[in-house]
Amino acid sequence: MFSPATGKLTYPQPEDLAIAVSKDAILFPLKEHEIYRDTTAFDIGIYNGKRLVCLNLPSLEHGTPLRTFFTEAEPEIAHIAAFATHLVRWRATYKHCPSCGKPLKEHDFERCLRCEACDANFYPVISPAIIVSVFKEGKILLAHNTGFPAGRHSLIAGFVDPGEGLEAAVHREVMEEVGISIKNLRYLESRPWPFPNSLMAAFTAEWESGELKPDGVEIERAAWYGPNGELPDLPPKGYMARKIIDEWLAADKLQRKGVQ
Repeated sequence: MFSPATGKLTYPQPEDLAIAVSKDAILFPLKEHEIYRDTTAFDIGIYNGKRLVCLNLPSLEHGTPLRTFFTEAEPEIAHIAAFATHLVRWRATYKHCPSCGKPLKEHDFERCLRCEACDANFYPVISPAIIVSVFKEGKILLAHNTGFPAGRHSLIAGFVDPGEGLEAAVHREVMEEVGISIKNLRYLESRPWPFPNSLMAAFTAEWESGELKPDGVEIERAAWYGPNGELPDLPPKGYMARKIIDEWLAADKLQRKGVQ
């Protein structure tokens, strides 16, 4: 069981468990971490009765690429990794006060940094985002984003704008990216996605009106796909989009089996 701590600066001890994060890789557990006893680490919590520390290292020879790690790890390990990478990136970015430029210091008991000159606290930045499965006549909307590998299709997703609610963001993103209106919006679940610091909220909805018109900027192609037809290349296992798509396929298969 993982119990998160405040993330204060510390140094690895022989009895600790350690997780290492670099720019594009992660390694857990980090073995023989005693060699880093003079390297600054973050106390991120207790895991299986031991203190868990996180080290931010320049590179990891035997590390796993971050995206691969998050798609393959067990839920609790993925939670630990998301917490560690988010904390490391936040601390690497917030070194000086955004208002006066003075160095930020550890807060005495909260997970935040404090400017003693401005008397201001700065907490880890979390960027809310949405993802939505849209259905029309039993088919699901899948789209190819210009940043995807060739042939890859996924669900519509995007960041929430300032002053915007999650539901409004879903309606806006769908309209902006593929030009249709949706209805019967329903919340599914949420998950941290530290690329770089997102909290992804998943929804499902139904088509209401309009023809698919990809914006040509973010979305290059979009189409409706039925469960019995040939699906395009989908996101890897472990991605929230893939989980939603697989659950739709499984539910359809079960329904068809029940009808038979």
